[in-house]
Amino acid sequence: MRTFYFLILFSICFIDGLKAQEKPNIVFVLIDDLGWKDVSYMGSEFYETPHIDQLASKGMIFTNAYANAANCAPTRASFLTGQYTSRHGVFTVANSDRGKSINRRLIPTPNSETVSLDKITIAEALKPAGYTSAAIGKWHIGNSPQLQGFDVGMERIDLGYERGHFKDDGEYLTDQLTDEAVKFIEENKEQPFFLYLAHHAVHTPIQAKEEIIEKYVDKEGVNCHNDATYAAMIESVDESVGSVYQKLEDTGLLNNTIFIFFSDNGGYGPKTCMRPLRGGKGMYYEGGIREPMFVVWPDKIKPNSVADFPVISTDFYPTFLEIAGVKVPSNYPLDGLSILPLLEGKKEMKRERLFWHFPAYLQAYTGLMEDARDMLYRTRPVSVIRKGDWKLLMFLEEWTLDGGQANITSNNAIELYNLKEDIGESNNLANVETAKRDELLKDLMDWQKEINAPIPSEPNLEYEQQ
Repeated sequence: MRTFYFLILFSICFIDGLKAQEKPNIVFVLIDDLGWKDVSYMGSEFYETPHIDQLASKGMIFTNAYANAANCAPTRASFLTGQYTSRHGVFTVANSDRGKSINRRLIPTPNSETVSLDKITIAEALKPAGYTSAAIGKWHIGNSPQLQGFDVGMERIDLGYERGHFKDDGEYLTDQLTDEAVKFIEENKEQPFFLYLAHHAVHTPIQAKEEIIEKYVDKEGVNCHNDATYAAMIESVDESVGSVYQKLEDTGLLNNTIFIFFSDNGGYGPKTCMRPLRGGKGMYYEGGIREPMFVVWPDKIKPNSVADFPVISTDFYPTFLEIAGVKVPSNYPLDGLSILPLLEGKKEMKRERLFWHFPAYLQAYTGLMEDARDMLYRTRPVSVIRKGDWKLLMFLEEWTLDGGQANITSNNAIELYNLKEDIGESNNLANVETAKRDELLKDLMDWQKEINAPIPSEPNLEYEQQ
């Protein structure tokens, strides 16, 4: 009888083990400040990314992939929670009243620098399915990875980096984060895992290894792609991506691993540009929110495939749950859709609209400011919708203080672009395509109300009293 009991127990454990092994591993590589045009497979003729290019060709390239914000913390918060910024309250980095007060017309919405512990992160949602999760690299949303469901949390301070990309002994942060990621894969190869590798590169300070910089010093630049140190940082990221993928191959995990490459916002204006897209980091034009993205999943995703349907970083949460066979947490709203149908070859999903909301200010910096609405701010408070080929931006200062819809033809509150015909957002059609403008505007305002998006409305007296 005792032997029979142990045979049954062994069979159950063996079957559960097989089920666990069948669940795909998830590797999500997030680069900091890498723009849509900052990799060679997207058309850069100056930056060299051979490993990234090769992997992109093995899977599906997304041409209309978006971050949930034009700077890093809110995108990270949205990726990890599966929710739009208005739900988690992380709208920007640090304070929301950036720039000089005398230049701000509104009192912005206060910003949270922390994702509250009542939010259910991807790691927490995957845990019931037996996943071991690691967050290696930039976290940037308060608390700690371990408090929000990750089994392993490794930030740069844990590796001895106070600031910058080099330690006194010459170690380079990108390389060390890669080593930690490879170590995690090796230690967890017998069970399903979720690896969130969030590089600090290519964020400032712009620092790279001298031997790689030398390679680019005499290379002829192309337009705004001409900074040797920035190019060298990108090459180190490329080497990291190659090393992590090679480890998956060496451990025999490739065919059961989905590998995603993404960035958190547009490229850093002083060092690069996103032409033909308008703008860069901090702006809600395409150059600030459209990202390089590809997904590799051998035997599941057709090589050299392309998805043009618009996706956004809140889509990863439901996608990961679906491929892991995990139910969405009850009473927990998700703002994305699983992109599994696209990965399986379908051309579109049942979604018409994407939204962004930024009730804050981001001051100007050197570079790309000719693409902004004014020379003082990369962006002022704004709410955005994309629907099909159309994109509408509602600038909240003018909308709130200059008459809103009653003065819509004269207050410059609304910009409308047809991205199919005008990817550079140079031709504002708000007073031309009025039916389309009103359609998107109604959708945006309905969404603002539905999600309880905070709309700054209090005038800044310091500005008013000038």
